[in-house]
Amino acid sequence: MAPHPAPPRPSLGGCTGLTLGLSYPPHHLPSRLGGRRPPVSQSASGPGQGVTNSVLVVSPENRFFITHHGGLYISDVQKEDALSTYRCITKHKYSGETRQSNGARLSVTDPAESIPTILDGFHSQEVWAGRTVELPCTASGYPIPAIRWLKDGRPLPADSRWTKHITGLTISDLRTEDSGTYICEVTNTFGSAEATGLLTVVEPLHVTLTPKKLKTGIGSTVILSCALTGSPEFTIRWYRNTELVLPDEAISIRGLNNETLLITSAQKSHSGAYQCFATRKAQTAQDFAIIVLEDGTPRIASSFSEKVVNPGERFSLMCAAKGAPPPTVTWALDDEPIVRDGSHRTNQYTMSDGTTISHMNVTGPQIRDGGVYRCTARNSVGSAEYQARINVRGACLHLNIRIGF
Repeated sequence: MAPHPAPPRPSLGGCTGLTLGLSYPPHHLPSRLGGRRPPVSQSASGPGQGVTNSVLVVSPENRFFITHHGGLYISDVQKEDALSTYRCITKHKYSGETRQSNGARLSVTDPAESIPTILDGFHSQEVWAGRTVELPCTASGYPIPAIRWLKDGRPLPADSRWTKHITGLTISDLRTEDSGTYICEVTNTFGSAEATGLLTVVEPLHVTLTPKKLKTGIGSTVILSCALTGSPEFTIRWYRNTELVLPDEAISIRGLNNETLLITSAQKSHSGAYQCFATRKAQTAQDFAIIVLEDGTPRIASSFSEKVVNPGERFSLMCAAKGAPPPTVTWALDDEPIVRDGSHRTNQYTMSDGTTISHMNVTGPQIRDGGVYRCTARNSVGSAEYQARINVRGACLHLNIRIGF
């Protein structure tokens, strides 16, 4: 917790920076801080004064600037700046604990012509979207160098989220399009210098697993799809009931990023809670789905009864079947599949509870449309059927017979 070994030697009217070491033990930083430093305040005192006697409130109107990383910068350095002792005081955001660094002094010299020198530059970094980032860039030199910022080789466009100041460039409410190579150019009549760094803005990972709940039959095929948005270069792992899923004869993990889980000929043992777990460096995200496997052999839940109809009298037969997966229903008359035509029409739909409803509609029936009607429900597990006779009355035959002797 000591200052620089040797006092900084800024020239009169120039710029200088101080970085005073002060840290909290790891156990003082709750995990929700996410690695961010506690808020920092700075105090200065002159010779012969107590440390707490003269406190300087740093504000944009003053010559003193504090960066997001806790560095103190002084612009337009004056000789009286060498009369103070500089300390940093921190107050922990959650515990309220305060700490104070050792003091540092400045040694101010008369200005001398010199080429610009970068005092504090920035390096490549990765930041989440929505956060605020500071790209530090301070320089010394005489005459005082001018600072210009470029992004991907071009001057920065106008944007209220970007603030240029003596300590660097601050970008608030970061967006992915803010990613790029940033250059800080400092120039005076004697030369130039630059600091370069790559800024990468990443979206937080978000995972969506579909379907969320699936009830199906033993022997069926199950497909789980894991959709991700946000950061690239993520890794996906699958879990069932908190145990890592490994491929075998029935289970395969597919896709460029292992985003699809496929189960063929699913058995009762494949039931459970499945998790898609995505990671990228320190980021993690997950979603889960419930899979229920049961005996899904079809069964006829509701059907039609034997009846007698008149020729030309329209009739409709209904067959409802359950199973997992939902079955498909077909129709036959006297063991022959019914061909759909203008007189024979079918419609079929599946209800929210998985029941399949099928209707056989017969328009203008004739004697040939009478017989045994059978509905058959089939799925990947098995089949079930039901049948009943439908009679169509025949036309009466009137005979006039004359017998003479």
